[in-house]
Amino acid sequence: MHSVYAQANRQPDPGPAPTQHHLHRLLRRCRTPRDADQVHALLITTGHSRNPSTLLRLSSSPRPPHRRLARRLLLLSTRPFLWNRLISSSSRGCGGADEAILLFSLMLESGVSPDRFSLSLALNACSRLRFSSEGTQMHSLIVKRESAISSDVFLNNCLMSFYCRCGRVSLARRVFDRMRERDSVSWNTIIDGYAKVSDMDRALEMFERMEPSDRNSITWNSMIGGYARSTGGIDSARSLFDRMPDSDSVSWNIMIDGYLKRGEFDKALDLLERTPGKDDVVVWASVVDAYAKHGRLDEARRVFDGVADKDVVVWNVMMSGYVQCGMCFEALNLFDRMRSESSLSPDDTTLATALSAVAELGRIEEGVSIHHYAEKIGLSLEGKTGVALVHMYAKCGWLEKAVRIFKAVECKNVDHWNAMIGGLAVHGLGSSALQMFERMLMKPDDITFVNVLSACSHAGLVEEGLACFEAMEGTYGVTPKVQHYGCLVDLLGRAGRVEEARRVIDGMPMEPNDVVWRSLISACGNHGEFRMGRRVATRLIEIEEGSRSASSYVLLSNLYAGCGMWGEAYRVRVVMGEREIRKAPGRSWIELDGVVHEFAVNHILCI
Repeated sequence: MHSVYAQANRQPDPGPAPTQHHLHRLLRRCRTPRDADQVHALLITTGHSRNPSTLLRLSSSPRPPHRRLARRLLLLSTRPFLWNRLISSSSRGCGGADEAILLFSLMLESGVSPDRFSLSLALNACSRLRFSSEGTQMHSLIVKRESAISSDVFLNNCLMSFYCRCGRVSLARRVFDRMRERDSVSWNTIIDGYAKVSDMDRALEMFERMEPSDRNSITWNSMIGGYARSTGGIDSARSLFDRMPDSDSVSWNIMIDGYLKRGEFDKALDLLERTPGKDDVVVWASVVDAYAKHGRLDEARRVFDGVADKDVVVWNVMMSGYVQCGMCFEALNLFDRMRSESSLSPDDTTLATALSAVAELGRIEEGVSIHHYAEKIGLSLEGKTGVALVHMYAKCGWLEKAVRIFKAVECKNVDHWNAMIGGLAVHGLGSSALQMFERMLMKPDDITFVNVLSACSHAGLVEEGLACFEAMEGTYGVTPKVQHYGCLVDLLGRAGRVEEARRVIDGMPMEPNDVVWRSLISACGNHGEFRMGRRVATRLIEIEEGSRSASSYVLLSNLYAGCGMWGEAYRVRVVMGEREIRKAPGRSWIELDGVVHEFAVNHILCI
């Protein structure tokens, strides 16, 4: 790059200015912000800063330096077409929807009047980020435009799609009802919006109102998918599927997937045998995935072994199933088999899954080996592998390496931030995790808040954790889930504020799960709240009757033992024996000379 600039600067003065071809050569070599600054200066001094060809080339480029340069040059331009190209290319780049919204704001500040495409791009960015308030402002802007834009069918469809993706289907319906003209996209959008929030009564109402001749596969599949996802709606989904004039591969897959997710494997396999795409490995991958998610690993492996031409997806779902069920050795063995026995190359998901298994087992040497393999094949750190590497190094105790990987990722997404915050939390660095959260350059999601609250809990940062919980919905628009309430109960319980933790549970908008109750029981045991702990533990045992889980019994026994009530503690253990409930023995692993030794009570196994 330097030699090209030197060549440009050596041109005699006065003499011919750099040609358009010469400038385009410079643009191709522009890699860094410093390069962009130098090209910017050259374009200004040579009078090419307003050249349409140059602006179009820059605004369409996916490279960050090009987009930064285009942004600076477009501040002098009044052409919405060029702004649209830049917004579109930015939304596909590492800046994503955040950068697209920023550029749209700059466009307005520069006095450029947005057209229908500018507004649609901005709405799409808002819907991807679930930026409800910003999208509503776009709606107001559209209403204020001339009637030709405000009544545009395409733009109104974009508005409806935005509201539906944000879960505000009632506002989408308001837009729909006010439209003077509607097309099939309008009907499909509102039907799919209702189906996505499981409001199947209104979805069916709109489906019946739609002209039968206007219904297409998208219409039918939205209805079938909505019923298949809703509680008790699988029979209605099947009825619609049987009525569908021309079922396609999507329809078949929706029905098969619906049965699989409900554990109705016989019906799913019956459909699978009849589907025109029964040899499609994607369908069989869904079957493997469903068996694995239901904990039926033997059936999943049997289906996996029976797939003749396995693709990467089939290998990935089988590996992922093993990891989800805690069978991480099997996942890594399958990973090794894939690399040695098949001609397929592991992809981003494959390596991320293998690294997750490594993190669970603490086998850092194998994690380093996978890291080197990812570098060898040139896999970007901006995807799942980069996230998994940060998580793996942090969980295996090499926090400094995790930080280096995190900093090396140029275009971080929310998962990278979550992995780093979670890594700091695991190491008890609550203040550092909070600082990392405050430095986030994008909207946090629900996982972010689980990690931040866990960090506060482990570091004893009670007030900071409470403030973070309060900010979730009020500031960031993230609705707390049961996991967040569990973190809050743990935070208060560790600090000895047991009554306050109990009030949090009483005020939960959903049913507390076993993790929430166990956090409270542990807090009761640690802080001498025996009566409350016994009452909660006894209730939890009743709730879990039939599950054969030993954890609640063990908590109750430990609670009695902590109060010196050894007879009661012994009786709980006797009840466990009578009900044939056994605590799973603890396990540990050590790797010596490439052989992993697994230790359990009265048992040693070489793997």
